[in-house]
Amino acid sequence: MVSSMPHAVILDDDEQIAELEGELTRAAGFQATVTTRAEAFVEAVSRHHPKLIVLDLQIPEMDGVKALRMLADNRNTASILVVSGMDQRTINAAEEYGRNRQLNMLGNLQKPFSPPEFLDRVRWVSSGSDWLTLQDLNHAIEDKQLVLYYQPTIKRFADGSWDINTAEALLRWQHPERGLLAPWSFLQMGEDGGLARPITDFVLQRGIEQLCAWRKQNYRIGLRVNISAQLISDLDFPDRLETILNEYGVDPGLLTLEITETAMLEQDASTIDILTRLRLKEVNLAVDDFGIGYSSLTQLFRMPFNEMKIDKSLVMKVSQSEEARIMVETLVELAHKLSLTACAEGIESLDVLQFLDSIGCDAAQGFLISQPVPTSELPAVLQRWPQRLPATTPARPPRSNAAGS
Repeated sequence: MVSSMPHAVILDDDEQIAELEGELTRAAGFQATVTTRAEAFVEAVSRHHPKLIVLDLQIPEMDGVKALRMLADNRNTASILVVSGMDQRTINAAEEYGRNRQLNMLGNLQKPFSPPEFLDRVRWVSSGSDWLTLQDLNHAIEDKQLVLYYQPTIKRFADGSWDINTAEALLRWQHPERGLLAPWSFLQMGEDGGLARPITDFVLQRGIEQLCAWRKQNYRIGLRVNISAQLISDLDFPDRLETILNEYGVDPGLLTLEITETAMLEQDASTIDILTRLRLKEVNLAVDDFGIGYSSLTQLFRMPFNEMKIDKSLVMKVSQSEEARIMVETLVELAHKLSLTACAEGIESLDVLQFLDSIGCDAAQGFLISQPVPTSELPAVLQRWPQRLPATTPARPPRSNAAGS
């Protein structure tokens, strides 16, 4: 009997990683062919006509770009997920090449990747969610299908303890048929289709409403929100945000707007105008995903940021790489010399947190503290977190009034 399960073909030069990717794709509902050899990969693609291809970029005999060229020449229609240990700029360039050749690029993950995130990506393909349209998303905004999850960030206090003091608002789409969809699956489509402003306004409105609710529950934690690059050129944005904050009576100092390095590439006078006015209104500004190699270091003193958020692609490697440890320590030191606080993303183990503690990092975020959770689950995370501190770090008793940033 022929199986109705869709097929996936995986090519990775690391046998252990390839097998892990195979296990995860099978858990997502695929039949999976796993190989470390280019010749076997080409044969498997030809034989199985897969719905999903997971592709490393550094393969003996045929690098990832050659593989993408071969797939494009053969008009392959599979969804292609690039997973590589190369630097993010090179990975992005390979993905852009695939898009230019009309391949169905699913996105990319940098090694070491998070298994839950990998699983989320491949489930997206098996569920057929790649068929969503801009009209679907516009309807979702009007029909209130968008929801917020929250991922806490911990702060290092003067007594050496760590406690939750902010939570990042992360957008999800509660699709009536396809379930909960992650932002990578629809957010870029929305920004490209002109929906950046209504999406961002929704996140800010709901997030600030939640800040008020936390205050009533005696949880004085701050809010973090990612801001679209398109809004950095919207001169009316600071005033719209101030109106929302005043409407709810929220202290602007409890809000941190996170702006990626990539968004700063085309900065101009209006960018400086907008960011400076936001700081004048006492809203915190963090340069997000710092350290992936896009922007000039001069942005850190030209623009009015007061926080550097170090990219998880560096932080997740500090347990295995001396170079990564040196880079993270250097970035923390640079932040402090520029009078910025430093926040590290991608914390998944206590030893990494202890390393950050030893170099004086100010804040941290990652699955060790909590995965993104719905609002209803956040109080339990706030109470549980101090019990997960390492024995070498003084722990505080659970408290309901963690200071804002």
